[in-house]
Amino acid sequence: MKKRAFLKLSAAALTGTALTNVASCTPATKSDVLILKNWAGNLKYSNNNLIEPGTLEEVKTAVGSSPKLRVLGTRHCFNKIADTNANLISTAKLNRVLAIDSENKSVTVEAGIRYGEFCKQIHEAGFAIHNLASLPHISVAGACATATHGSGVSNGNLPTNISAIEMVTANGEVVTLSREKDGETFYGAVVGLGSLGVVTKLTLDLIPTF
Repeated sequence: MKKRAFLKLSAAALTGTALTNVASCTPATKSDVLILKNWAGNLKYSNNNLIEPGTLEEVKTAVGSSPKLRVLGTRHCFNKIADTNANLISTAKLNRVLAIDSENKSVTVEAGIRYGEFCKQIHEAGFAIHNLASLPHISVAGACATATHGSGVSNGNLPTNISAIEMVTANGEVVTLSREKDGETFYGAVVGLGSLGVVTKLTLDLIPTF
């Protein structure tokens, strides 16, 4: 998909694909929300105990208070890897661009931001990323954690442009790993399938806009 078409599609998609509104850091009851399904509607989750933290501290609280937890992105998964009979946590409210570093050609974003949201901002700053998800409302962290491929024979998949990652692990510790400092440990964590912790922040490489 050409970048101009992607950006136009983004504006349309972002006005109509908001997640269900539930209380931050409080599991919802069945009367609060509709039964959770994936994006295609062909998979129903085991419950609707959905937690939506809006800050790093709220993520830590949610992790610390949940003996069992699975992380949801924008629910484009078609299997039950993210399902649980306990609590689900969504990063939908962690959706800000935190910094665009023009000198080092990188952008730092919160995990739940969607490609259509932050691509418009980096485009205005004169930058792009090397590859894109096929849909603008896919979350960056979810796409990277599952090694979403993007497009182009010579382009690396979406997680190949991650240079740093922040996550909250099962014991509530905030762990930051970088390509520069952490070598194989970093590469092993980038495509984590949600198994290592709740990803809260990512830094991505940028290229000049085209």
